[in-house]
Amino acid sequence: MPSFSPDEARLRSALALRQVPGIGDVGSARMTRAHGDAEQAMHHVPAAQRAAAWDDADTILAALRRIGAVALDADGPRYPARLRELADAPPVIFAQGTLATAHPPAVAIVGTRNASAYGLRVAKALATTCARAGVTVVSGLARGIDAAAHLAALDAGGRTVAVLGTGLDVHYPRTHRALQERIARDGLLLSEQKPGDAGHGGTFPRRNRIIAALADITVVVEAGQGSGALITAERALELHRTVACVPNAIDQPSSMGSNALLKMHAEPILQAEDLLTLLRVDRAPATHISLDNDAARCWDAVRHGAHDVEQVAAAAGMRPRDAAAVLSALEIDGLLCFGPTGEIRPAIGLS
Repeated sequence: MPSFSPDEARLRSALALRQVPGIGDVGSARMTRAHGDAEQAMHHVPAAQRAAAWDDADTILAALRRIGAVALDADGPRYPARLRELADAPPVIFAQGTLATAHPPAVAIVGTRNASAYGLRVAKALATTCARAGVTVVSGLARGIDAAAHLAALDAGGRTVAVLGTGLDVHYPRTHRALQERIARDGLLLSEQKPGDAGHGGTFPRRNRIIAALADITVVVEAGQGSGALITAERALELHRTVACVPNAIDQPSSMGSNALLKMHAEPILQAEDLLTLLRVDRAPATHISLDNDAARCWDAVRHGAHDVEQVAAAAGMRPRDAAAVLSALEIDGLLCFGPTGEIRPAIGLS
């Protein structure tokens, strides 16, 4: 039998115990506490199940090595500390990328897969602002709001964590393969599903508790009734974390769930700076701004007092429709803000 270091033996035991049918996360933690550690707990598993669990653990560890990932057990020093606050914390979680990416401060930006243009624009603006301020952006790599937040954080040179409902080597949705690989390279992927696991209907809602636990604040950008993002918000509240919400049109089905949060307990996010205020994080210091052509003319118009799209278009010599598109891009880049009634102003510190 191969020899293992104490850390390797502890990890292997925790992984094996989790593979025993019927134990689950809570049962695994209970047995570990009752018997002192996972290795001792394994001695109380029936022999046939014990042998199969050891084999499963070794197979998983070999698969992780093949894809350049690691397993982190709840008693180990590299396990994300915030996950231990969960009553049903995963006894082992799998990671690919840079573990320091998950360090606080962190914000979860979540929402519907069927996002509106408004929702996508706001998700990008929030993620960009957070990334530039040194805040980790956490989400679930789903279509819509999740992907927009991850991509904006990466494009801003910031940190992002994607929590998967599949194994680390399974690309879901398939169209996000390049994004998932980029996060593995430049950020962090986390999953409690073993390599090769395609997931199922229950693994995706379940991973939302991990998203909530990693974040100081969960922001629901846009979510319909029954959206998984609302589950993330519920888990955040159970952890006594702040839940925030972006207001949206009252007749938009994709925002019925998120708007309802505003009637109950969510903090309203009316501009990206509101999120930094809740996080008690300062906006990143302004650097020299270099813009070209239309963007430069629109930015100059805003700096000199243009307060709406029509004024910017007139000052920049552009059609209002074209000016609006440029202004949206400048908002995503964190250079300006749209107020609740549509007024435009430079972002704090950039006027």
